Amino acid sequence: MEERERILKMLEEGKITADEAAKLLNALGETYRWGPRHVPGPDFGKRIARKVELSLKDLPDTIAASISGLGYVVGSGEKKQLEFGAKENLIIKTVSGDINVNGDDEASIRVDLCCGHKIKEGEHELIIKTMAGDMDVKVPSSQKLVLKAASGDVRLENLADVSVRSGSGDFEIKNVSVRLAAALGSGDLDICKISGPMAVSLGSGDLHAGGITGEVTVSVGSGDIDLDIEECKGGKVELGSGDATLSLPAKMDVELIVFKPKDGEISSDFDLKPSKEDEEELHATIGKPKGKLFVKVKHGDITIRKRSEK
Repeated sequence: MEERERILKMLEEGKITADEAAKLLNALGETYRWGPRHVPGPDFGKRIARKVELSLKDLPDTIAASISGLGYVVGSGEKKQLEFGAKENLIIKTVSGDINVNGDDEASIRVDLCCGHKIKEGEHELIIKTMAGDMDVKVPSSQKLVLKAASGDVRLENLADVSVRSGSGDFEIKNVSVRLAAALGSGDLDICKISGPMAVSLGSGDLHAGGITGEVTVSVGSGDIDLDIEECKGGKVELGSGDATLSLPAKMDVELIVFKPKDGEISSDFDLKPSKEDEEELHATIGKPKGKLFVKVKHGDITIRKRSEK
């Protein structure tokens, strides 16, 4: 079996994560680049959803196993307040319950919860694990957060660096200053004001994002995508089934590459012209391109607008 097939098989069996698989493939020189003739296959949306599903497959069991055992504090049902000194990393693992994390000007981590929990505090890292119940957390606005949630709704605001994995639930993420990485199984995702790179994969659900100024990587299996990009630095947007609407700056330095949907229409304020190399591609050269923005939708309409400069 070739190395590529071995890696993909390990991913499918859950022996490695999607990120680990990508790194191994990159080491083999198989970095996926969207270019001519990379036309979506017939199971495009299903493949996106499957990749997200595989990356999250063992999430509930993994969280539950890491929480159980010694050191687990059983909740009484009464609200409990905990406070810790500032840490470089905050890691939250939960099986179920709604989570709210908000950054502010204080220099400590403050946690309100009423559920059983397990805490591990180190010099640079704080780990909070819960089985069930809602949690409200306040942190310094410079906080780096890693969140793993099997299910439940999540609201994150005023943070520096956010990495999220969730099986199901609706998400609202606002004001992330450095980086956002999110892999969600199902649920709607609302994003506002992301200053750095944004990488989002969503199995099923609608994605709405505005105030985006960094490079964008978006993959959605089924659902609608609505992106308002203030500063376009390139990236890729792929959608299996649903409509995609992009609002882009009228003035930018990007090559826009749009793949014709199998079932759907394209409407664009930019002058898209057929590629000389592939009739399935439409191109628009805007300004002096320093990057490329790829847009693929298998089943659904693509609408690309010029942003209002108000």
